[in-house]
Amino acid sequence: MQADDVNRLIQHYPDIGILDAEQERKIALAMDDAMEKLAQTLLAKEHLLEQVMDILLEQYQTGPMLDELLTQYDLWLLGQSVPSIHDNHNVSYKSLSLCLIKLQCDRSSVFDLLLCEADQLDTSLEKQARALKHRYETQRNRLVQANMRLVMHIAKRYSDKGIDTEELVQEGAMGLLKAASKYNIHKGFRFTTYAYWWIQQAIKGVLTQKRAVVRLPTNISDRIFKLDRAKEEYFKANGVYPTVAQLQRVTGIDEDHIRNVQNVGNLPLSMNQSFVEDGLTLDETITSDDVAQSTPQEDVARDSDMHYLMGLLTHLPKRQQKIVRLYHGLGIHEGQNFREIAPQIGVTLERTRQLYHQSIKQLQELV
Repeated sequence: MQADDVNRLIQHYPDIGILDAEQERKIALAMDDAMEKLAQTLLAKEHLLEQVMDILLEQYQTGPMLDELLTQYDLWLLGQSVPSIHDNHNVSYKSLSLCLIKLQCDRSSVFDLLLCEADQLDTSLEKQARALKHRYETQRNRLVQANMRLVMHIAKRYSDKGIDTEELVQEGAMGLLKAASKYNIHKGFRFTTYAYWWIQQAIKGVLTQKRAVVRLPTNISDRIFKLDRAKEEYFKANGVYPTVAQLQRVTGIDEDHIRNVQNVGNLPLSMNQSFVEDGLTLDETITSDDVAQSTPQEDVARDSDMHYLMGLLTHLPKRQQKIVRLYHGLGIHEGQNFREIAPQIGVTLERTRQLYHQSIKQLQELV
């Protein structure tokens, strides 16, 4: 499901009442029933059955229902060569499907495969398979809409973290949808308990991503830390910062490596990590036009940091540069959310979000 589809679910959620435990259970069982029938329809395709078993064997080692499923699968394999068993294939597919649905594990990878396969049929089974897929998705969407208030509740708790609440709700709704797709009633806990974690993780994820534009490889960040500590110790002992040659003698790091690391180190590791020289975070550096009583040396250092960051952005297409600058408030008073940026770029909200994430990956590769 795309983000635009999630937006439609968000728009209609006020019309859906809160579910009690029994209503929640009925929806989950209806989802399972639709998926079980879809599995019966599709597992008759030999290659698909083999793919399903491969997924399960790769992800899970053992369990009573998995053992039963493997037993049914072995019977199916035997039926390929023994005519008397071959005649009972329909029973075998039904047994396989029932075992599959009752697995006490994350079945979402298998479900995704079945849902995708339902769209690719070109036989008489197509209409039946798509109807079952629609039935499953309808029930899943009911579960999502009925729990949007939970998304709103969690999003409001993080509304003071620098990201628009509407954007947090969008991300939380994506987490809720993932929870609905992964939920397994046979594991014995309520959906709201399960969904809470997925919603919270989705919201925390976008907050973390906004704070950290670029993350450096561990070996580079370790060298930066070692050099910064050596510079500080040298300054405390001598009253001046060391030259590259002096740093080489103190740390044992090759001079060329020191120069390279210093160039990379001009870019902060995250939005909330301070510089060694002036103690400013990237947020403060970006919006530090009103910082009082800054020294000429601090001004030069900040200009250097901003220059390096802007230099990295020039490697991106102009439209992506603009998205990153607007989102993080580079050169402007404060950052904007994707909904505010989209009209300025001339693309949809979801396309703006995609371009931003693509830009961050490109910046990470550059570093």
